[in-house]
Amino acid sequence: MHKIWTLKDSKSNNKIIVIKDNIIYKGNLKENELNRVNSETQDFAFLKDLFSIPYTYIKQIENQNKKNYIKIFFGRDSEEIIYIDSENIKNEVFDFIKIDNPNFKYSSEIPSSISYAKAQLFALLSISAIFLWSLYLAIQIESGVRYELVGGGNPGITGIVLAIANFGTIKIIIGYTILLSIAIFALIRRLKSRSEIRLLKR
Repeated sequence: MHKIWTLKDSKSNNKIIVIKDNIIYKGNLKENELNRVNSETQDFAFLKDLFSIPYTYIKQIENQNKKNYIKIFFGRDSEEIIYIDSENIKNEVFDFIKIDNPNFKYSSEIPSSISYAKAQLFALLSISAIFLWSLYLAIQIESGVRYELVGGGNPGITGIVLAIANFGTIKIIIGYTILLSIAIFALIRRLKSRSEIRLLKR
């Protein structure tokens, strides 16, 4: 059993997807070659020019609603993204794999807000921690306290915070406000994209 999808209008370099003999193929072909490929194709010599992932290599496949790609995890730490602009075709590809290989276990989930936006939350917390530390030092410096780094070499995070503190409280507050706004915007945008993820796991 095999299936071919041609994505001629795709904005990515992924213009064709083929699933044949338990292998997923994806990539691009020259326009004249792509035009010759259809559901009745019997000559599969063109497959050698495509990127391939055998089912046996795959650990997990993710298909998230409202995302224009399917994510495939394979090998030890490898990851491949198949961009598909059409939600219907994307679901067709996923469902075909689901039926074609019953060894994959199907499940679906909506990730928690914390796990889904952990990178954005970490950035927000890091920015706030550095702000509070540098603001404290800035207030101390403006009160007459003098700080100096002991030891040579790389000053590390302490040196960075001390350098920020020397800008003064007003500039630190303005800088933090700008960075905080960016971090909050990124967090809200990320959370808005949270949706059901359909999974195939080995």
